[in-house]
Amino acid sequence: MTTAADFDGERLKLSHRKGRPPKLRSRYVVLDDEGIAFFKSQAKGRLPAAPLFTEDGRRPWRRDQWAEEVRKAIAARNQTVRGPDRIPSDASAYSFRHARISELLQVYGVDPLTVGAQTGTSLRMIERAYYKFIPSVMREKLAAQKPTPATE
Repeated sequence: MTTAADFDGERLKLSHRKGRPPKLRSRYVVLDDEGIAFFKSQAKGRLPAAPLFTEDGRRPWRRDQWAEEVRKAIAARNQTVRGPDRIPSDASAYSFRHARISELLQVYGVDPLTVGAQTGTSLRMIERAYYKFIPSVMREKLAAQKPTPATE
């Protein structure tokens, strides 16, 4: 559960249970200006222990509720688009997570350490699952390091 106290004005603390036995793990994610504005509006006027995301304005969102809302959003999107703009019907919130990690690494060239910190994914997992997206970015960065005639 994310509470109003988990937002410090610039970052959001996310906590979840992971591992065996499950341990509570927390990380802070850096927000852009739009994210900061959104969470300021969500936290405004709430007590520190109040949840930021609720099902009914009081009870915190549960994981199964989040999954259902994602399925509904996918179905709604697919009713209005055709062809390659459709989202696969078996996509999940986790699918969007994988797509975003891949996009950060490949399209935006964000370094794996930053991606791992933002997404709560270890460097080992990024290397194992996403390494195929890193070499093209690495080649671009290496090419940019070639000395110019003025610096030789």
